[in-house]
Formats: sequence, C-alpha cells, structure tokens
Amino acid sequence: MYGMVNKFISTTVINRYGQKEWDKINSKLPFTTDTFIEMQSYTDDVTFGIVGTAVEVLDVDIAKFLEEMGFDWVLETSKGSYQSMYSMVSGGMYEFIENLNNMHHVISSQLSEITPPSFLCQKGDENDIYVKYFSERDGLEPFVLGLLSGLSAYFKEPATIELLSTKNTDQPFSEFKITLK
Repeated sequence: MYGMVNKFISTTVINRYGQKEWDKINSKLPFTTDTFIEMQSYTDDVTFGIVGTAVEVLDVDIAKFLEEMGFDWVLETSKGSYQSMYSMVSGGMYEFIENLNNMHHVISSQLSEITPPSFLCQKGDENDIYVKYFSERDGLEPFVLGLLSGLSAYFKEPATIELLSTKNTDQPFSEFKITLK
C-alpha cells in the first residue's frame, strides 16, 4: 500500500484514542512512520504490521479498528487532497460508489504500483443498494464497511450497512447491502 495509508493509520489512532496511544504504538514499530512518503509504495506487510501493533496496544478488535479507519478515511479524504473528487459527485452515495472504479483509475495513472479494489454497484428495492467488492487483499471487509458508513455520513444519507457474503473460492467478491433509511 502507499505511504498515505500508512500515515493515515496514525490519524485514526490520534483522533479516536489520543496522541499518547499513538506514541505507544509508534515506539513498538521497527521503523518510524514519520518517514513514510505518501506517494511511495510499501509492502502490505508494513501496513498490516502497523494495524496489528495498533490493535494490540489499543486492545481493540481488528474488525472494529479497520471499520473506524474506513469511516475516518472518508471524512479525512473528503476535506483533504481528494476533496475535488467528492465534490464532482452530485447524485449522492450511490453515484459516488458507482464511480469509485473511475476514481481509482485516475489515481492509478499517478500511482503506478497501486492495486486498487473494484466495486460493482446496483440498486435493489426502493431503498437498497448492493455493492460487490473485488480485491486482491483478503480481510478488508470491515474497512469497506467503514468506508460505506463514512459515505453515508458524508452524503447525509442515513443507512444501515451489512456484509452479506465474503469472497471465497466460488465467489470472487464480497457483497454489502446498504439500506437507506
């Protein structure tokens, strides 16, 4: 993953648990996170190592932490460097999710080593949206759940979001259901 993701983990910890907790986590890492270059690629092991150390020090469930990270990612990127991509969407959460692949394509042109996920979005009943999430990385469904919750908050479209199924040998995607309230 890219340095921006590795740096972002500290943002979630500091905002939710405090600077002292981040300092404890940072002191246990075999490297300094201050040296990450946002647009440089790092192995997934580095990112998952930071997350693993964080959940150990904070004594929180990894799924909960990943969900918090996903939610916070939307809040931070929507007012940060990706603000323009959020503001280009006028149709709300469905349109944004429907265009995530296009957004990742634009980002891929700048970050050559990125391995972005892809999303297939379709409307169900009147208030339901189904999202198929395809990724080479396993175990990030809680992060995506947080992203979808963050989008619900950002677009002011209250919703319940549930994971319907997880990628397996017979199904190359995980599926989420968003029910707008």
